[in-house]
Amino acid sequence: MRLKAIAGKRAGDRVSADTCDFPPLLDWVEVLQDEREDRLGFARRATFALLTQSGAGLVEGFGNGNQRGLEGAMRVVALFQAHLQEMERLAGIAEKRLQHVAAALATAD
Repeated sequence: MRLKAIAGKRAGDRVSADTCDFPPLLDWVEVLQDEREDRLGFARRATFALLTQSGAGLVEGFGNGNQRGLEGAMRVVALFQAHLQEMERLAGIAEKRLQHVAAALATAD
């Protein structure tokens, strides 16, 4: 990561995210490929990425006629939420099974 020099700033001053020069990790084609190959993983990563953005950043990113992008992001988050709800349901079933096993073992002693 390279930090851009800021005129008038001293060493130790706080640096905003706008002053960091990160190289891009993926291009758009790679993002779309990631979504096709690993929909659930993509949904998880996108959900967490959305949580790291400020409200103003999200408004700016999805503004200017990017309704399609906003709707796509909403679908991705809904997919991840549905997955989490299913995992919660399955974990509840597993917990009940373990409770039955524990009860059976307690009566066997």
